[in-house]
Amino acid sequence: MPRPIPQLASAFARQAASASSLIGRLETASTIVGRSNRQARIGPPSLESIYEYAFLRVFIAWEVLLEQTFVRLMCGYAGLSGQAPLRPGRTYMKSIAAAEVVILGTKDYVLWHNVDTVTRRSNGYFVNSNFEQVLKSSHSRLEHFAALRHRIAHAQSHAEQQFDAATMALAGRRYRGARPGRFLRDWTRTSPPERWFNKIIDEMVGLAGQVCA
Repeated sequence: MPRPIPQLASAFARQAASASSLIGRLETASTIVGRSNRQARIGPPSLESIYEYAFLRVFIAWEVLLEQTFVRLMCGYAGLSGQAPLRPGRTYMKSIAAAEVVILGTKDYVLWHNVDTVTRRSNGYFVNSNFEQVLKSSHSRLEHFAALRHRIAHAQSHAEQQFDAATMALAGRRYRGARPGRFLRDWTRTSPPERWFNKIIDEMVGLAGQVCA
């Protein structure tokens, strides 16, 4: 009987909820303090920086989720859809440590934020796995989310261009200074409106549940 994938999606959801709660408390505090003491008010630039920090923490947790799910699939752990079918010549690894050695090869680390890189990694070990199919089904969205992460972490013009392309695709506009915090704090045009931060985090939580299924 294969071992079930542990509650990795639930752990990710808790981390996402913690980040959303932090944002919500600060928005409330900013409003209350602003009414009573304008000088002590948390201004938009500071709030935007906190949005960026919170999003980066959630995205790192997403990368950890992908890695931890993948190594367990390599060890024969099963989700609701069963074990990931192996490519001919592949065998399930005997331990997570052994799986990690195979993934790393001669490298010190491998990347998990890029959808194409992760799906190629999966395709090299499994045949049409649920893990790969979920990522492929949301390929464009995840690429846009990764562009936000990349812009927060890097200041190169390439990161700025990717960010602008992502916000154009998601929100239909660019943001002054290519600041991710401005976008993440902005409101969607949905009814009812919500912060882009919350919309994206909720979507990632949903995908986390599918990846581990």
